[in-house]
Amino acid sequence: MNMPISLDLSKLLAPKHNSFICEIASVSMLGNSIVQVSLTPPDDFPSYRAGQYIELVLADGTSRPFSIANFVPELRRLELHIEINLNSAATTAIIEQLQSRDQIRVKSAKGDVSLRSAVGPQVFLAAGSGFAQIKALMQQFLYNQQQSSDNDCAETPFYLFWGTDTPEQRYMKDLIKVWCNRYPNFHYHPLNWQQGESWESALAPQLHQLLDSQFYACGSPSRVYNTLELLEQQGVDGSQIQSDVFAYAPRPLRKDAG
Repeated sequence: MNMPISLDLSKLLAPKHNSFICEIASVSMLGNSIVQVSLTPPDDFPSYRAGQYIELVLADGTSRPFSIANFVPELRRLELHIEINLNSAATTAIIEQLQSRDQIRVKSAKGDVSLRSAVGPQVFLAAGSGFAQIKALMQQFLYNQQQSSDNDCAETPFYLFWGTDTPEQRYMKDLIKVWCNRYPNFHYHPLNWQQGESWESALAPQLHQLLDSQFYACGSPSRVYNTLELLEQQGVDGSQIQSDVFAYAPRPLRKDAG
């Protein structure tokens, strides 16, 4: 159960460098463990793109990053997916603040991950609620396809490898179903970590047709770097792979290095 917290509204809404007050449009549940949040940023909120993240500011002035989960060019809206974690006081406080207030302070978008053109397919790798960032990138990819007059571009294959501990933890299943039915070039691979499935094991049989792909990975550092090593061993250049992990968790030294 979320415990109520005491909020100092004057501290929360006081002017802060490079941060903005966003209206909380809605807070709802996605499945049993994900809170979907929709924020309306002010007119002067800096532009942002799929693949980036924002930071929500707590009443005590600390902040927590969350991936932007939507790409809708014509709408000024920020969608977030926050995984409930009763062992995290910060996450509990963020959710309580979102549920009890009409506004929240938000820092402008950051992050280097962005959708790139690819000679081959686009490959999206999501772990748990990392689907938020991946969903935004996939929505931009589909938007670009719809805007393109190039038939080859419109038929570019794209893959989603989405892993969770259990199938029940994968949410937005109706959206996935729409993509599967609407786009014959979409290939969906749900993975169950507890059954020993992994990005590497799922990618391995198909790597021969993915060598010219762009890869986007949102997951734990160990998961991302294990997959990166597999891809590089098969001839994929490191520049074809993007992940926020590269910025906040530098690659561990390889055992055979030095």
